[in-house]
Amino acid sequence: MPFISLRRALCVALSLYALPTWASEITDAETHAISGSVSIVNKYIYRGGEENDDVTLQGGVQYDHQSGVFAGYWGSMLGYDPTDETQNSGFEHDVYIGYGRQLNDQWSYSSQVTAYIYEGGGTVYNDDRSSKRRTTGIELNNTLNYQDLSLGLGVLLSDVDYGNAGDVYLSAAYQYALPYEVTAKALVAAYIYNDHGDDDFVETRKSFRFNEARLGLSKALGSTGAEVFVEQVWGGKDRMGEKFDNPTLVGLNYNF
Repeated sequence: MPFISLRRALCVALSLYALPTWASEITDAETHAISGSVSIVNKYIYRGGEENDDVTLQGGVQYDHQSGVFAGYWGSMLGYDPTDETQNSGFEHDVYIGYGRQLNDQWSYSSQVTAYIYEGGGTVYNDDRSSKRRTTGIELNNTLNYQDLSLGLGVLLSDVDYGNAGDVYLSAAYQYALPYEVTAKALVAAYIYNDHGDDDFVETRKSFRFNEARLGLSKALGSTGAEVFVEQVWGGKDRMGEKFDNPTLVGLNYNF
């Protein structure tokens, strides 16, 4: 039986609204499916951190095969350029490929490899250019779903300017259907940081950090494929011990 519910897997592994939130439904008579999503949100918060503090356009497309293989692209506006501190804008390109299966009516799982690519990115150097790191990150994301509960585990596979290979992201999310096509969503997440690669770019002051918690509501707009959502984020701390903000997110999402 093919894996047909990628929505929760992608949301949990990579935050509630940080990556694609659409789902492809492949019937027994179909072999391929294409789906996508376009969103606008008042700001882009990813794993507790602020990626854009302004209105943000996001969107992507995903291909699903009946075998369980899927691949896709997702992009978002950013409020910074990782290679140029004088710039206050940029763009994130995420490319991923994975495999998932629906085990039965209650259990499913998904594993995917994601490349986080930043426009204008490549290599960044320290002040005296004696050391450098790439801005493109590669991560392995795994998600186990039981009914409406999802558990996610992400492992960073490469040293980048914002993390060390071996950093582990843990998340748990739950969604509950309410009357009038309203869905309640909750997420809690934490990081286990690998400090063995610390250098001029990355400093780890505490290996385990609570990352963020989220509570949200989404409302489907009839059969249009669109939904509105509101979400409260309670930020934790990063590997340096710096506290994240507690923003409220509102947005509109259209699935096709």
